[in-house]
Amino acid sequence: MITYNSRFLTRGEIWFDEEPDHRGLDWLLYNQRSRPVPGAKWKYFHSLLLDLAGPDELLAQMNKDTVYKIRRARDKDKVICAVCGSRDAAALDAFEEMYNRFAAVKGLSPLERPRLNSLAATGNLDLSVAKDAHDAPLVYHAYYRNSHRTTLLFSASRFRELADSAARNAIGRANRYLFWTDMLRSKELGLEYFDFGGWYPGTTDAGLLKINEFKKGFGGRVVREYQCEQILSLRGWVVLRAAALLQQCRSLTRREHSEAPDSPLPVPELKTNTNA
Repeated sequence: MITYNSRFLTRGEIWFDEEPDHRGLDWLLYNQRSRPVPGAKWKYFHSLLLDLAGPDELLAQMNKDTVYKIRRARDKDKVICAVCGSRDAAALDAFEEMYNRFAAVKGLSPLERPRLNSLAATGNLDLSVAKDAHDAPLVYHAYYRNSHRTTLLFSASRFRELADSAARNAIGRANRYLFWTDMLRSKELGLEYFDFGGWYPGTTDAGLLKINEFKKGFGGRVVREYQCEQILSLRGWVVLRAAALLQQCRSLTRREHSEAPDSPLPVPELKTNTNA
């Protein structure tokens, strides 16, 4: 379990079916629970899960394109994959810098550094990087790791910063190679499962379906779990209720603005930090 301050609240998070310590918390999140928590708000969470086997068995699950790109990244592109020290402030800073650039391009919230620091402090953070032949970082992966399972939390790359298609393709290969080395390391550590940290269960979002296709290239099976949350204090209820009302007002304002017959340029959206 990790705890950190977020949105003026003391927030706790646990993964899978671990038991929480509620003391001193305003808000508790249960990540990827096997069943809903009684009395908690919940929603479905789908992910792609691989049973970690030996290298030959893992390769046999992959499609030919994924295997080819892993080998090309290693043998021709000369990509180097490495584990970062999860308590190395410089490594965390470098990851945060790339992630925030990546998030800004995609319209995501910036990294919530207190959360990352708490994961590092408890020993549950696993951070890896793929670099080019000149030692320049191309891709980072950040995981939650316990004694049984490695679960992807964040992935960031330079892909969207580059216009050149050859360079973007090289980063795609590096990303696959980094996942492969992460899987092998997880197996060596005695873990049972490798979790890609999400799967889009719908059929209409072309971008998310493309990400599904990327992940499915590694094999595995889709699982359905539960994300649950509990508000544990009056302060938590007030802050989260106020945030929800503010978001509703913004959504209503944008909708009314878009429906106005002679509306001027769109009002910029104000972002709130909802990194979960």
